[in-house]
Amino acid sequence: MRGALKTEKRRRGQLALVGVIALASTLVALLSLYALQPRVAYERGHLQAAQLIHLARACMASGGCDRAKLAQLVQRLYQLNQTYPLRAYVTRVRQAPNPGAISFKGNAITVVNTTVFEVETLQKLFTGSSEQVVVEVRTVSREAGRRYPKQVGERTYTMVEVRVTYAHVYRSPFFNATLCPALRALDGVADLKRVGGCEWLAGIPLELSKAVNIGGARYFGYELRDEFGVPVPILFRG
Repeated sequence: MRGALKTEKRRRGQLALVGVIALASTLVALLSLYALQPRVAYERGHLQAAQLIHLARACMASGGCDRAKLAQLVQRLYQLNQTYPLRAYVTRVRQAPNPGAISFKGNAITVVNTTVFEVETLQKLFTGSSEQVVVEVRTVSREAGRRYPKQVGERTYTMVEVRVTYAHVYRSPFFNATLCPALRALDGVADLKRVGGCEWLAGIPLELSKAVNIGGARYFGYELRDEFGVPVPILFRG
């Protein structure tokens, strides 16, 4: 009985092997009849959206980023893409990042800079509508209620402790992401400590802060920079 089963299994294995050989022979014969014609598929999604995000950040870092300046950078991006070459979809600047919108809630002061690009993806062919790549840079400042002195060289500063939430939010037809960039002080006086994710505890030197008028009320403003060179405005009552 066992011998018969082994014989049957061996026969099935031989038939399967013959089938594989026959299939391989058929494929080889077909390939010899038709010339292969590889085609290149141009990527028009994640890469272009990421380029626009980098462009918006660079514009903000350079200062004075308005609609005209951003449009010039988009045109330069097209030139570079054609040089490499890369295929890019049609892009228009709908909104430039500066000046930022300021809002208040309790003791929190929020500054939001938003850049909006309109892009013509495949959706344009079916709906007639463009899609958007949005770069939102959000800074929330909350006074922590603590002051302390700090000696730097021969000078003593009055440090105002501020809790800062700082984030970049990227939205596109291809991906959505939130980034928590590192912060730094240009004058080397401010104290910065990341306390988790996008949350920071900042000691801001009152003497190096500028008095600003917002809606008829007096505030103090101090500028940090993120790892991309983008200005980070910290506002507090003082």
